[in-house]
Amino acid sequence: MARTGITYEQVATAADALVGQGEKPSIQRIREQLGTGSPNTIHRHLKAWRATQAPAERRAARLPDELAAALAEELERQAAAARAEAEADALEAQHTADELSATGEQLEEQVEALSAQVEALESERDRVTGERDEARSAVANFRERVKELEAQRDEARQQLAEARNRVTTLEEQRDEERELRVSAQCEAKQIDQARIEAERALAVAETRTEAAQDQAEERARALDAERQAHRDDAQAHKQALAEQRDEYRERLAALEKQLQDAQKRAQEAEKGRTKAEVQGEALAARMEALESRQRQKREDEQGQLPLGE
Repeated sequence: MARTGITYEQVATAADALVGQGEKPSIQRIREQLGTGSPNTIHRHLKAWRATQAPAERRAARLPDELAAALAEELERQAAAARAEAEADALEAQHTADELSATGEQLEEQVEALSAQVEALESERDRVTGERDEARSAVANFRERVKELEAQRDEARQQLAEARNRVTTLEEQRDEERELRVSAQCEAKQIDQARIEAERALAVAETRTEAAQDQAEERARALDAERQAHRDDAQAHKQALAEQRDEYRERLAALEKQLQDAQKRAQEAEKGRTKAEVQGEALAARMEALESRQRQKREDEQGQLPLGE
């Protein structure tokens, strides 16, 4: 916003006040008197004020008439020459002062414009400074966030390394469990083979028992006289069967013990039911069925013995 310049009346009033105080009006004194004002503007108004002032009358000293006339003539000549020279100098100085005043006013307008630009630039500077501070704060926050993300990345890398180690350990455990499972399967096959052999031996014993029973029955029907001997033989045969049955039971118990051990190892390896365990259960079922058949057969044998026994 442009400043309001001082007026001619203000400069004239200040110049009159200085003259009344016995001082010569000057740009600096008038500016001090007003407390403000551009030197160029004060010069322009002071020039206009001086143009309105009447020249002061000079009082000459009393001299003899001839001397005064000669002196006055010489003074007039010198004064005319000095006046002419002074007027030329004054005109030139006035012209220069006018140019300087005009230039000064232009410079003042430029200064005012520049002042407005400076104010705008200062406002822009304040705005840019605020944006710069905000940007610095954002950069600081971004750097803190980057540090946090780097810490999270390092932690994730550590967790990944630990997970890989756990995977390696689990793979090793899986290989061990696979080996144990294969071993258990081999043992289960051996148990199945032993069970088959036991079943074969039991079948042979059953065949022999049936043959002996057939012979005893034939002898019982053919020889009444030998009934007592037959009972003795039957009793002895019964005892032999009981001993053989106990032997088979012991063998079955040993087989079941081996089966249970194999099932336990298979459970530890696979943590659940495995193929060997299923086969063991099937073997136990078949053994139980076999024992049931033997019990049924013994009951049948006892039912077929003579009542007098």
